[in-house]
Amino acid sequence: WLYYRTFKRETAGLEHTCVYTIVSKNQPKENVYEFVQEHTLGRGKTRTKIRMTLYATPYKTEKHSTERENNNAMRASQNKGAEDGKKYQLIYSDYNKCDILRILYQTNGHACHLYHHNNTVDDGVPQECERVYGNACGNGHPSYTQQVYYSWCKENMESTI
Repeated sequence: WLYYRTFKRETAGLEHTCVYTIVSKNQPKENVYEFVQEHTLGRGKTRTKIRMTLYATPYKTEKHSTERENNNAMRASQNKGAEDGKKYQLIYSDYNKCDILRILYQTNGHACHLYHHNNTVDDGVPQECERVYGNACGNGHPSYTQQVYYSWCKENMESTI
């Protein structure tokens, strides 16, 4: 689940809420991951669910001091094998509860997403994840924790999770 991010996203004046991603098993094929992303527009009783299939191609960002052994970023697109797409960089993962992505195409690469895993999302953000997100993504700035996940999100999406 996308728990919060450093910016608001809207379509036709309706806020994107309850964003989650399901990655297909047995991956990758040709170094491309297939995943489904779903979200709702709005918060009221008339919420609209949006679902799309996306494809992510992992890559390594430029080295800073030593050569990277593993991919640390991805390019996501609605078209499999696309050469363009939205770029994201993994900046932290505890591999159990949360992941933090830098959104390289938004606000000169300073925007962030904090994802919280489904099995612990209702427990709140783990302290270490909150600390890293704050340090990397603008702790104290009014927009740094734009809420995306709400307690009612699972009810709205539970048929597909």
